[in-house]
Amino acid sequence: MEPGDLARLRDFGGPENFVGGTAPFSLSPDGTKVALVLRRGDPDTDRFCIGLVIVPLRPGETPRLVDLGGEPILARGDVRGIPDLPVGSIEGVTPAWSPDGEWLVYLRRDKGLTQVWRARADGGGAWPVLQGEEEVRAVRWAPDGKTLLVTTRPMAGAQAAIDAEGRRGFLYDRRFWTLSEARPRPPLPIAFVERRIDPETGQAAGPIPAEATKAPPLPPGARLYTANAKGARAWLEPVDPSQGMGSSRLIVEVGPRRLVCETPACQATGALWWQGPRDLLLMASGTPENGGVTRFLRWRIGRDAAPKTLFATVDAWFGCQPLAGELVCAHETADRPRVIARLDPYRGRSNVVFDPNPEFASVAMGKVQRLRWTASDGVAGYGDLVLPPTHRPGEKHPLVVVQYQSRGFLRGGTGDEYPVHALAARGFAVFSFNRVAPAATGSGAADIDSFIRIGMTGFAERRRMLRAIETGIDQAIALGVVDPDRIGISGLSDGAASVQFALIHSSRFRAAAMSSCCDDPSSVHFAAGPGYAEAVERWGYPGPNAPGAAFWNDYSLAANAERIKVPILFQLPDDEYRLGLETYLTLNWHKAPVEMHVFPDAFHQKWRPAQRLAVYERGIDWFDYWLNGRADPDPLKAGQYRRWDGLRDRQPVADQPSS
Repeated sequence: MEPGDLARLRDFGGPENFVGGTAPFSLSPDGTKVALVLRRGDPDTDRFCIGLVIVPLRPGETPRLVDLGGEPILARGDVRGIPDLPVGSIEGVTPAWSPDGEWLVYLRRDKGLTQVWRARADGGGAWPVLQGEEEVRAVRWAPDGKTLLVTTRPMAGAQAAIDAEGRRGFLYDRRFWTLSEARPRPPLPIAFVERRIDPETGQAAGPIPAEATKAPPLPPGARLYTANAKGARAWLEPVDPSQGMGSSRLIVEVGPRRLVCETPACQATGALWWQGPRDLLLMASGTPENGGVTRFLRWRIGRDAAPKTLFATVDAWFGCQPLAGELVCAHETADRPRVIARLDPYRGRSNVVFDPNPEFASVAMGKVQRLRWTASDGVAGYGDLVLPPTHRPGEKHPLVVVQYQSRGFLRGGTGDEYPVHALAARGFAVFSFNRVAPAATGSGAADIDSFIRIGMTGFAERRRMLRAIETGIDQAIALGVVDPDRIGISGLSDGAASVQFALIHSSRFRAAAMSSCCDDPSSVHFAAGPGYAEAVERWGYPGPNAPGAAFWNDYSLAANAERIKVPILFQLPDDEYRLGLETYLTLNWHKAPVEMHVFPDAFHQKWRPAQRLAVYERGIDWFDYWLNGRADPDPLKAGQYRRWDGLRDRQPVADQPSS
């Protein structure tokens, strides 16, 4: 396994692989095939090859490419009053079949603009439906099956108002996201607009039918609602509606009977299907408490008092759609990338119908072992230990911690930056850590700000994560396969916060790599703008110039710069790197062994193939250098190792790697 193998992986759907997530494919009306949008990065050209693929479900039939072209569509979201903030992850595109199965409509992005396209399912061609300057956010078929409902978010007027304001100088207020822009963004709310169009002409097709906008009546707070032809209903609802982050329960109504299930499996339900008049099929997500085990359950109403487990697995099954008593799902294992598979949930048997990366069958993968534990604070957790493919009994390897979700194919952790199997192929043991339950779980917090504040009080959240990480490491060491004196840690986003806290409160780690950075006394208030500054104060951070030495001494790398000796690699996007300037410059001034790289046109997550490969390779080289004292002989990397030799000279002799 090489970093380039992962950078060139064929993907479909978005990065999520959790139960109940957005389906990364669509099932045809006749149930004989699925449609998906396949993409593959090319680091050499720094571009993607993207195509619309029809996959037959019948054995022996060949997948068919019905469109080729386009650019990735990057995810974005509204954050603290700021609209359409780029995230950097690639959005999955799920094509929509026409009711007659002859056409597919989908979003395709070309020259920086996302529009509606349609393609003939028989491969007879693909064409844009709309050609304008307005970006499309979603498309679906209208109830008549002949026209389309297209969703946009008109931003032109709001942007024009911002441009006009700039002539007299922008008012600096909470519209600014100063991490990435020196101008405000249009303030929320900015409504989404849906209109009806003719797929043949792209022209307006009259008003939207009432049945397209009228939602079925649901019980208060219901989600995952499903009903069958006989009127039986099932849904999840909050136990206490006043608790925004509280637990859920499963409600089932069959005729006059009303049943309630509040077991952990029912609370974790992520998908529901009626398989008969009184037969309900459930998928329950894996949790830190159950070791990340997904469960398929069956509830035969009138026969069983509660759902009964059909089978359980640590694999990732998601986007499942029922078909003739089976499920068609996306499926990943720890050592196999995403495939389409048919699953018989009653017998726990499955078969692959489409593997976009068949060459991975010939790639040597290291052994993956699921670790489970209960830390000293009583909090349960799990992670996966991956050993090198060449591991032999008695060998002890340097260990790299990768965070903070361990589910499905172990690619590169959250953000996909620290490649688990490529690190293992270089001779590392890798601990893929799955985040444990937040400190505020069960607290009754009414909203997200209250939830975060509970976790920040006394740094309960960060202490909980560090205890869990170190407990998992201790389990790996106890297996006799890890060298306790050569341990590194990596992370992005919440994982980076765990790295930051660990480097201050633990002496266990000999090297670190961070893809986000950092909370420090000045940058946390000034770098991201007024909206973020207001948020962190609600979370319990001390305000600017407020007494807060004890707080920052517990959490800030800059405040602890005099004693930080661990080599730290920062690989930051240009959209966020300003939040790391105080950290980097203070550590560098104190002669800590630090290096920072800034990636252009990158967001919270890096998306360009060339950048992804560079992050992979540099991260592996960094840990190899500091944990093994080893340098890649590639002459193109000579400058890199001259810099790192200079950083090594900053370290105390006792902390320098052996060569």
